[in-house]
Amino acid sequence: MHATSYPYHPGSRGTAETSREAADKIAPVAKTQRAKVLAALLAAHPEGRSSDQIATATGISTYSVRSRVSELMAAGQVERTDDRTKNDGGRSVMLWRAAK
Repeated sequence: MHATSYPYHPGSRGTAETSREAADKIAPVAKTQRAKVLAALLAAHPEGRSSDQIATATGISTYSVRSRVSELMAAGQVERTDDRTKNDGGRSVMLWRAAK
């Protein structure tokens, strides 16, 4: 797969030029963030981690972690577990782990 296409490059919605520009702008940061997210999940393996837990471990915003997890999942490097935990707001959230 080409490094300028999803999931190795942030995705954009539709054909809007602004969406594509935003994806291109975040691409260098996203690559580093993907590596940090994967490293955090590998360190916790075989246990899973929530997006909030990954954010805390890496210093990356939860919003960005969710995007990077989606990219890593599409690339086959991360998988969803059957487990759940509660986030700070008391809501049930999914746990993710590195695919091995």
